[in-house]
Amino acid sequence: MRKLTFEGFLKQYVAELSGTQTASVHKLADCLRENPRLKEPLYLYALAFDKVNLLLRYTKGNDCFAEYEQLSNCYSLAQMLLLLEKQSPELPEGYRKVWRSYCSVRDAVLADNDTKELIHRRVLELQQKKKLTNYRIYTDLRLNPGNVNAWLKHNDSSKMSLDCARQIYKYAKSYPSVR
Repeated sequence: MRKLTFEGFLKQYVAELSGTQTASVHKLADCLRENPRLKEPLYLYALAFDKVNLLLRYTKGNDCFAEYEQLSNCYSLAQMLLLLEKQSPELPEGYRKVWRSYCSVRDAVLADNDTKELIHRRVLELQQKKKLTNYRIYTDLRLNPGNVNAWLKHNDSSKMSLDCARQIYKYAKSYPSVR
């Protein structure tokens, strides 16, 4: 899986938030009146994709035009990213909130991997204690043998979803003990 970039996040976020599933600055700017939550992500999207001048043209006369113009005169993309990373109070809260949302989505994979690591250790303990083979696990649960083996033998968490890891743990936990 490719690493999520801020640009990729913004493109997806403004499309979802607007309800239009578009990346068109013109169409997104039209949604601002009905959807004020779009204000900050839309500016950051325009900045990231070098479309600020276009955004300014389409928001002229809109409530957020003055803020957009001020931001465009003060900060380049690099400066804005630095302030966002630092969560600088120099920026309005709405822009920092967009960055935190991005970090939350980006880092969810890391949190999942930590959880899978804990499950992995517990499953290995249960396998040893109950003499449960990988074969028995992937056969009974009808899982992909390559992925199960990659995860259990080599701890390759990229081959295992968190849901599947939980399913394996639940199965191993309920598997009868050897006497």
